[in-house]
Amino acid sequence: MTTTVHVRTSQPYNVHIGHNRIDPVVESLPGAATRVAIIHSAPMAQRADALRGRVEASGRQGVLIEGPDAEAGKTAEVAAVCWQVLGKSDFTRTDVVVGLGGGAVTDLAGFVAATWLRGIGVIQIPTTVLAMVDAAVGGKTGLNTTEGKNLGGAFHEPLGVWCDLDTLATLPVYDRVAGLAEVVKGGFIADATILELAQAHASALRAEELSDDGLDVLQTLIARKIQVKATVVAADLKES
Repeated sequence: MTTTVHVRTSQPYNVHIGHNRIDPVVESLPGAATRVAIIHSAPMAQRADALRGRVEASGRQGVLIEGPDAEAGKTAEVAAVCWQVLGKSDFTRTDVVVGLGGGAVTDLAGFVAATWLRGIGVIQIPTTVLAMVDAAVGGKTGLNTTEGKNLGGAFHEPLGVWCDLDTLATLPVYDRVAGLAEVVKGGFIADATILELAQAHASALRAEELSDDGLDVLQTLIARKIQVKATVVAADLKES
């Protein structure tokens, strides 16, 4: 089952939460896009290659760009490498960037898309709980500098966000719980049902391996937290 959250900004888009999201992502690509750059980190290399295969089966050119993992990938130097690849691959304004990975990757992909030819389309495929409920939704992108985190950036809304719950199966428990802390924050902000569900299913959510019931609850929590963020960004996209 797939849950969809609609983000009602000036450029509306949908966030889809479910399983086996590769084919739907390819089907959602704009018809005018002939090239797709998939920016990913090393742990997502196999999944990125599978996505490229689907992209090329659709008659488009797929380009893989692997960056450093985590915050080391969010630098101007890494963005410059991405621009170089896009340039050598003749990316135009109708082509698309895909961010496949955690929050650092979705930040980088969003920034690269926002700045290439002054803005091309980006699709986000977050692969951690934290990225699904926060970084990939809302159009905020960012790069780190030696002076601080996220000091470079742009607001650039995605064409769509696809949260594939299958990517959470191998996520370390520590990372899953860290993401759930962000979910719980949304409960305190606007949705008390999040707090009730998290408390009632705490053991299942902290289990080494998620049961089917635990995964169902996690999907519900992710969707509800995304709805909280969607409401906030729809009212004040640029944090004015």
